Amino acid sequence: MTLCAPVVKNIPRGKKMGCYLLEDFIKSMGERAPGQENFELERDHLLRVNLRGAVWTRIGSMVAYTGNIRFAREEALEHGISRKVKISLAGEGISFIKAEGVGKLFLADRGKKVSILKLENNSICVNFNDILTIEDSISWDIRMIRKLSGITEKEIYNVKLEGTGVFAITTHNEPLVFRVTGERPLFTDPGATVAWTGTWSRK
Repeated sequence: MTLCAPVVKNIPRGKKMGCYLLEDFIKSMGERAPGQENFELERDHLLRVNLRGAVWTRIGSMVAYTGNIRFAREEALEHGISRKVKISLAGEGISFIKAEGVGKLFLADRGKKVSILKLENNSICVNFNDILTIEDSISWDIRMIRKLSGITEKEIYNVKLEGTGVFAITTHNEPLVFRVTGERPLFTDPGATVAWTGTWSRK
Protein backbone atom coordinates (compact mmCIF):
# COMPACT_ATOMS: atom_id res chain seq x y z
CA MET A 1 0.00 0.00 0.00
CA THR A 2 1.27 3.47 -0.80
CA LEU A 3 0.32 6.86 0.57
CA CYS A 4 0.75 10.00 -1.54
CA ALA A 5 1.08 13.15 0.54
CA PRO A 6 1.58 16.81 -0.42
CA VAL A 7 5.10 17.42 0.87
CA VAL A 8 5.42 21.13 0.15
CA LYS A 9 8.73 22.06 1.82
CA ASN A 10 12.05 22.04 -0.01
CA ILE A 11 10.77 20.53 -3.24
CA PRO A 12 13.35 20.99 -6.04
CA ARG A 13 11.96 22.60 -9.16
CA GLY A 14 10.63 19.97 -11.52
CA LYS A 15 10.13 17.35 -8.78
CA LYS A 16 6.72 15.84 -8.05
CA MET A 17 5.05 15.86 -4.66
CA GLY A 18 6.35 13.16 -2.31
CA CYS A 19 4.86 9.68 -2.51
CA TYR A 20 5.50 7.35 0.43
CA LEU A 21 5.01 3.72 1.19
CA LEU A 22 2.80 3.72 4.26
CA GLU A 23 5.50 2.16 6.46
CA ASP A 24 8.07 4.72 5.26
CA PHE A 25 5.64 7.55 6.02
CA ILE A 26 5.15 6.26 9.57
CA LYS A 27 8.92 6.02 10.08
CA SER A 28 9.53 9.49 8.65
CA MET A 29 6.68 11.33 10.39
CA GLY A 30 6.27 9.23 13.52
CA GLU A 31 6.76 10.24 17.14
CA ARG A 32 10.23 11.35 18.16
CA ALA A 33 12.12 9.56 20.92
CA PRO A 34 11.26 11.14 24.29
CA GLY A 35 13.89 13.03 26.26
CA GLN A 36 14.20 13.81 29.95
CA GLU A 37 12.26 17.08 30.11
CA ASN A 38 8.61 17.40 31.14
CA PHE A 39 7.87 19.68 28.16
CA GLU A 40 9.41 18.87 24.75
CA LEU A 41 8.74 19.99 21.19
CA GLU A 42 7.43 17.08 19.15
CA ARG A 43 7.25 19.49 16.20
CA ASP A 44 7.55 23.29 15.98
CA HIS A 45 3.76 23.43 16.30
CA LEU A 46 3.18 20.44 18.59
CA LEU A 47 4.13 20.10 22.26
CA ARG A 48 4.66 16.78 24.04
CA VAL A 49 4.16 16.78 27.80
CA ASN A 50 5.83 13.83 29.51
CA LEU A 51 3.27 13.91 32.27
CA ARG A 52 4.08 12.72 35.77
CA GLY A 53 1.69 14.75 37.88
CA ALA A 54 -0.54 17.57 36.66
CA VAL A 55 -0.63 20.46 34.19
CA TRP A 56 -3.23 23.05 33.24
CA THR A 57 -4.07 23.31 29.53
CA ARG A 58 -6.31 25.57 27.48
CA ILE A 59 -9.62 23.95 26.64
CA GLY A 60 -9.45 22.54 23.11
CA SER A 61 -5.65 22.23 22.94
CA MET A 62 -5.42 18.44 23.46
CA VAL A 63 -4.49 16.60 20.25
CA ALA A 64 -3.79 13.09 21.60
CA TYR A 65 -2.54 11.27 24.67
CA THR A 66 -1.28 7.88 25.83
CA GLY A 67 -1.17 6.44 29.33
CA ASN A 68 -3.40 6.98 32.33
CA ILE A 69 -4.40 10.66 32.17
CA ARG A 70 -7.55 12.18 33.67
CA PHE A 71 -9.05 15.48 32.54
CA ALA A 72 -11.19 17.68 34.78
CA ARG A 73 -12.39 21.25 34.86
CA GLU A 74 -11.28 23.41 37.75
CA GLU A 75 -13.31 22.57 40.84
CA ALA A 76 -15.62 25.28 42.12
CA LEU A 77 -13.39 26.48 44.97
CA GLU A 78 -10.08 24.87 44.03
CA HIS A 79 -8.39 28.27 43.75
CA GLY A 80 -10.81 30.40 45.75
CA ILE A 81 -14.13 32.08 45.04
CA SER A 82 -12.48 35.15 43.48
CA ARG A 83 -11.04 33.26 40.51
CA LYS A 84 -14.26 31.27 40.05
CA VAL A 85 -16.23 34.51 39.78
CA LYS A 86 -13.74 35.92 37.24
CA ILE A 87 -13.97 32.80 35.07
CA SER A 88 -17.76 32.83 35.27
CA LEU A 89 -17.89 36.48 34.17
CA ALA A 90 -15.42 35.87 31.33
CA GLY A 91 -17.36 32.94 29.90
CA GLU A 92 -16.79 29.25 29.26
CA GLY A 93 -14.06 29.83 26.68
CA ILE A 94 -11.79 31.64 29.16
CA SER A 95 -10.71 28.77 31.36
CA PHE A 96 -8.30 25.86 31.71
CA ILE A 97 -8.68 22.14 32.13
CA LYS A 98 -6.49 20.03 34.42
CA ALA A 99 -4.67 16.99 33.01
CA GLU A 100 -3.41 14.69 35.74
CA GLY A 101 -1.74 11.28 35.74
CA VAL A 102 1.14 9.51 34.01
CA GLY A 103 1.54 9.39 30.24
CA LYS A 104 2.28 11.48 27.16
CA LEU A 105 0.06 14.41 26.30
CA PHE A 106 0.23 16.15 22.92
CA LEU A 107 -0.96 19.76 22.69
CA ALA A 108 -1.29 22.27 19.85
CA ASP A 109 -3.11 25.47 18.91
CA ARG A 110 -4.22 25.72 15.26
CA GLY A 111 -0.74 25.43 13.80
CA LYS A 112 0.81 28.19 15.93
CA LYS A 113 4.50 27.96 16.86
CA VAL A 114 5.14 26.63 20.38
CA SER A 115 7.74 28.16 22.73
CA ILE A 116 8.67 26.61 26.09
CA LEU A 117 9.59 29.03 28.88
CA LYS A 118 10.61 28.68 32.53
CA LEU A 119 9.90 30.82 35.57
CA GLU A 120 12.33 30.82 38.49
CA ASN A 121 10.56 32.49 41.40
CA ASN A 122 9.33 35.37 39.21
CA SER A 123 6.23 36.30 37.24
CA ILE A 124 4.92 37.04 33.75
CA CYS A 125 1.60 38.05 32.18
CA VAL A 126 0.48 36.25 29.02
CA ASN A 127 -2.46 36.89 26.70
CA PHE A 128 -4.94 34.09 27.45
CA ASN A 129 -5.23 33.15 23.76
CA ASP A 130 -1.46 32.52 23.62
CA ILE A 131 -1.19 30.21 26.67
CA LEU A 132 -0.93 26.51 25.81
CA THR A 133 -0.14 24.79 29.11
CA ILE A 134 1.17 25.51 32.62
CA GLU A 135 2.87 23.24 35.12
CA ASP A 136 0.85 22.79 38.30
CA SER A 137 3.74 24.22 40.37
CA ILE A 138 3.02 27.68 38.90
CA SER A 139 0.22 29.73 40.40
CA TRP A 140 -2.00 31.54 37.89
CA ASP A 141 -4.87 33.99 37.82
CA ILE A 142 -7.03 35.26 34.95
CA ARG A 143 -7.39 39.03 34.57
CA MET A 144 -9.28 41.24 32.16
CA ILE A 145 -7.89 44.29 30.41
CA ARG A 146 -10.68 46.79 29.90
CA LYS A 147 -11.75 47.75 26.40
CA LEU A 148 -9.47 50.45 25.06
CA SER A 149 -11.49 53.06 23.19
CA GLY A 150 -10.16 53.65 19.67
CA ILE A 151 -7.75 50.71 19.87
CA THR A 152 -9.83 47.59 20.33
CA GLU A 153 -13.48 46.80 20.93
CA LYS A 154 -12.73 43.41 22.44
CA GLU A 155 -12.23 42.48 26.05
CA ILE A 156 -8.69 41.10 26.37
CA TYR A 157 -7.97 38.48 29.03
CA ASN A 158 -4.50 37.73 30.30
CA VAL A 159 -3.08 35.21 32.73
CA LYS A 160 -0.61 36.20 35.44
CA LEU A 161 1.82 33.37 36.18
CA GLU A 162 3.91 33.36 39.35
CA GLY A 163 6.38 31.00 40.98
CA THR A 164 8.76 28.37 39.61
CA GLY A 165 7.99 25.98 36.79
CA VAL A 166 7.63 25.55 33.04
CA PHE A 167 4.89 26.78 30.73
CA ALA A 168 4.32 26.95 26.97
CA ILE A 169 3.00 29.75 24.80
CA THR A 170 2.03 29.90 21.12
CA THR A 171 2.61 32.57 18.46
CA HIS A 172 1.57 32.82 14.83
CA ASN A 173 5.21 33.19 13.77
CA GLU A 174 8.58 33.73 15.45
CA PRO A 175 7.96 36.05 18.42
CA LEU A 176 9.66 39.46 18.46
CA VAL A 177 11.13 40.17 21.92
CA PHE A 178 12.00 43.62 23.29
CA ARG A 179 13.96 44.59 26.39
CA VAL A 180 12.05 47.56 27.84
CA THR A 181 13.32 50.05 30.43
CA GLY A 182 12.02 53.26 31.95
CA GLU A 183 14.24 55.20 29.59
CA ARG A 184 13.20 53.07 26.62
CA PRO A 185 9.41 52.57 26.73
CA LEU A 186 7.61 50.42 24.18
CA PHE A 187 4.13 50.89 22.73
CA THR A 188 2.28 47.87 21.31
CA ASP A 189 -1.13 46.94 19.97
CA PRO A 190 -2.87 45.03 22.80
CA GLY A 191 -4.13 42.46 20.32
CA ALA A 192 -0.58 41.73 19.15
CA THR A 193 0.98 41.64 22.63
CA VAL A 194 1.68 38.06 23.67
CA ALA A 195 3.41 38.44 27.04
CA TRP A 196 5.20 40.93 29.27
CA THR A 197 7.00 41.19 32.59
CA GLY A 198 6.88 44.08 35.00
CA THR A 199 4.07 46.62 34.65
CA TRP A 200 2.08 47.47 31.53
CA SER A 201 0.36 50.84 31.39
CA ARG A 202 -2.99 51.12 29.60
CA LYS A 203 -2.72 54.88 29.11
